[in-house]
Amino acid sequence: MTGDERGDITVETAIGVTALFLLLGLGLVGVRVLVADAAIDEAARSAARAASIARDGQTASAAADRRARAVLAEQHLACSSLDVAVDAADFAKSLGETGYVVATITCDVPLDELAIPGISGSKTLRAQFRSPIDRYGARS
Repeated sequence: MTGDERGDITVETAIGVTALFLLLGLGLVGVRVLVADAAIDEAARSAARAASIARDGQTASAAADRRARAVLAEQHLACSSLDVAVDAADFAKSLGETGYVVATITCDVPLDELAIPGISGSKTLRAQFRSPIDRYGARS
C-alpha cells in the first residue's frame, strides 16, 4: 500500500459513531410515538366504555375523563396537553333506541424527555372510540 491510499480511521470512526447515534435517536423517537399512540388508543377505548355505562351525559363525560387520565397514568404517559372530549348526546334518546358515546383523546406527547440532541418539541396524537349505550339501561 502506498502512503496516499491510507484513510484516517479516527475520522471514519467519528463519522460512523455519529451516524449510529443519530439513527438510534430516531429509533427511540419512533418507539416513543408508537408506545404513546397505543396508550392513547387504550385510554380512548376505556373512556368510551366507562362513559357508556353512565346514566346521563354529564356523568358520562366525568367518568370518561377520569378513566382516560387513569389509563394514561397507568401507562406512565404524561401529556404536555391533554383533551378528553366526550360526545354523549345519545343519552337523550328514548329507552330502546340504540345510542353511542364517542370519546376522543388528544395528547401532546413531549419528545424533550428523551434528551436526544436536536430532538425537541412534541407530537400531537389523537384517538377516538365509540361504545354503545345500553338500550334498556336506566337513563336520567
